Amino acid sequence: MTLLLIDFDPILYRAASTSETELEFNPECTVVIGDFKRGKQIVKQLMRELMTRFETNHVLCFTTSPTNFRKEVFPAYKGNRVKRKPAGYLKLKNWAKETYPTYEREGLEADDLLGVAATSGKHPDFILCSPDKDLQQFPVKIYNGKELFQQTKEAAIFKRWEQALTGDQTDGYPGARGIGPKRAHQLLSQVKDGDYWPVVRDAFLDAGHTEEDAITSVRLATILTADMIDAAGKPILFTP
Repeated sequence: MTLLLIDFDPILYRAASTSETELEFNPECTVVIGDFKRGKQIVKQLMRELMTRFETNHVLCFTTSPTNFRKEVFPAYKGNRVKRKPAGYLKLKNWAKETYPTYEREGLEADDLLGVAATSGKHPDFILCSPDKDLQQFPVKIYNGKELFQQTKEAAIFKRWEQALTGDQTDGYPGARGIGPKRAHQLLSQVKDGDYWPVVRDAFLDAGHTEEDAITSVRLATILTADMIDAAGKPILFTP
């Protein structure tokens, strides 16, 4: 039976956000509350839709830890995310973790745990379920919420290095100055031996950055794989 490796974060966020309710006591006092019952119903519905679509009840969900090793690499990582979590999010998350098989590890994001699971060799038949484009770094079957597709090995490797060059505004790290997806594609397409690091490093240097800036960007952009976790469960960071 096919196993669904599920990014639980967007499901929980969507459910909590949708189930928020505003109570207006007077024109100057509005209280926002989370409708826990409705939130649970939405999570169950979204999970049921996934399992029905792929005709399986074999699921493994992943959530993000409150701590994040990338903030040690780059303190401003996700620092631009000032919007609060939906009301009731934590309560809904705790319930969901007790209701569905869920894995969370201190210091890691759900993306990393999905990457580790996808490359562990423990799951012969699985679909990675996430709308996050970062997870296209893996040559596996991916369902992004709209379509199911098989990511190729070449495209997966390319995605990692492209992300390092362009950065990610959503996650708050800049990449190389002046390099967008089109320029990144032009630069990376020149590589014929599979060694993308020299091109990425030189692009950063040409843009007025340092080699350390390039290393930092690669570390931030790289979603962890099974061989990037040491015996203590800590991430092994990219080193040229």
